[in-house]
Amino acid sequence: MISLLIVDDQKHQVDSLATTMPWEQYGITKIHTAYSGQSASEIIRTHPIDILITDIRMPGISGLELIEYANEQNKKVDCILLTGYAEFEYAKQAIELHAIYYLIKPVRDEVLLDAISKIVDKRQNERQQHQIFEYATSIVHQNLPLLKENLLLELLQNTDISINQLTDKLDMYRIPIAYGQLVKMAAIKLDPYFYESYGAADMKLLQFAVLNMAEELLSEPFHIWACIAPQGHLIMLLLPKLKEGQSDVQWDSAQENIWLSLANKLTENVDYYLKGQITVYVSNPAQFPEEIHSAYSSIVSKLMKSNQQRGMIVSAHQPTPDRDIKPLRSLYEQPLLLRLMDTGNREKLNLKLSDIFAELEHSQSDSHAHLREAYLHMLSCFTYLAHKKGKVLEDIIGTASNRAEHNVIHSAKLLKAWSLVILDALFDEGPLHVDDNHRQLVNKIHSFIEQHLGTDVTLQSIGDSVYLNAIYLSQIYKEITGENLSEYILRVRMEKAKILLEQSSYRIYEITERVGYQSSQHFIRTFKKYYGVTPEIYRKR
Repeated sequence: MISLLIVDDQKHQVDSLATTMPWEQYGITKIHTAYSGQSASEIIRTHPIDILITDIRMPGISGLELIEYANEQNKKVDCILLTGYAEFEYAKQAIELHAIYYLIKPVRDEVLLDAISKIVDKRQNERQQHQIFEYATSIVHQNLPLLKENLLLELLQNTDISINQLTDKLDMYRIPIAYGQLVKMAAIKLDPYFYESYGAADMKLLQFAVLNMAEELLSEPFHIWACIAPQGHLIMLLLPKLKEGQSDVQWDSAQENIWLSLANKLTENVDYYLKGQITVYVSNPAQFPEEIHSAYSSIVSKLMKSNQQRGMIVSAHQPTPDRDIKPLRSLYEQPLLLRLMDTGNREKLNLKLSDIFAELEHSQSDSHAHLREAYLHMLSCFTYLAHKKGKVLEDIIGTASNRAEHNVIHSAKLLKAWSLVILDALFDEGPLHVDDNHRQLVNKIHSFIEQHLGTDVTLQSIGDSVYLNAIYLSQIYKEITGENLSEYILRVRMEKAKILLEQSSYRIYEITERVGYQSSQHFIRTFKKYYGVTPEIYRKR
């Protein structure tokens, strides 16, 4: 809908234009008229006006003054000036005031309508561009956390990005860090306990929980820009906020003490609320953005080489018990893991793995670098054995081989369980000897099912949580427990439904949702088949 205001001190000319022209054909549905500049300015003040047709010379307020008033009111009005005087000064002022057309009276109808048509087309194009811009802006706003995280990851990995591109993105993403400012980088390393206790999806939630805790604690004295690094560590850039009277940001002793106090508080909060510990590594001040990649490389090197220093704050200038990295001795001593796989002697293989994990768990104290060394060495051996048997490793562990490093290298216990499960599959043994590792796998499966019973319990989702192919997961679960996994899931659902019927006032459709069924009819049929009666009858017993 477009609105038009026609202004002239000649009443008959205003009325004639308002009533005789086919305005509706051009999308103009609202027409205002005024016979003086004064009354026109009131209409502009109180009504949304899109197009203004005005005479220049009028008593009191002239057409040029009227356009100037509309501009002062921030009204986006397109103006057509009508005048009987072809004077240069008028034309000059019209241009300065951004009038669209300057027409000499008398104006032929087709000339005026052609001007109107072009203005309408221009406004429609502007409206479309504005809508596109608003849509793009809303998309950016909706995805702002992800966009900010990806930009920080680019800087950490030294991705080539121009100064102009980075400046534009910092402004668009509302990141209050400028070129040349000194920032500190903090890397948060999570306790192996978290990785041993939570699946991949839950770990994502836990990582976000830790970052939220950090932002709540640190956001008052510091600007914070955070991301989750590829290795699973949490990375934050910290910039002190300007205090009253300050003209430049400084990392002075006061800021250092504030940071240290809050970082210690963060470790305490994580321990109290999430029941696990973190270690925080902090860099020296680094110039943004030139020194960000080198600061990241330095802090990750320190993090990878360090033994687990749980609950500590490790600053760049502090002496740490880090030592020179040496190869994991047990990997390269005779007999080699690869040779044992060639011979197929499972007993000696188990002894070899016991030696490797004993060194990892005791001598190296879960050193992140040595966990990755062991993981890559074993993955290479497993791949060799799979190929030798005419298989692809992904047939056994699915896509877990591509993402396992982000999970199993955080804990020697997880790596051990992962390796033994894959060996079982590769050697295609008969009934499994159920040991602690297999019991741990079954416990993790049962825990996942209990936690996700009302949402997402499928072979695929369970397999993803323990890094196993869904088909192989089903097979190994049957061999360990003697029960089909689908039967166990059904039994858990039915037992929970029975308890809810006995001990709660939930309606049938509510119980349906809580035990993971989409349809009440399907739940009722399944319950009747399992217990011999419908849920309603069972409740009345």
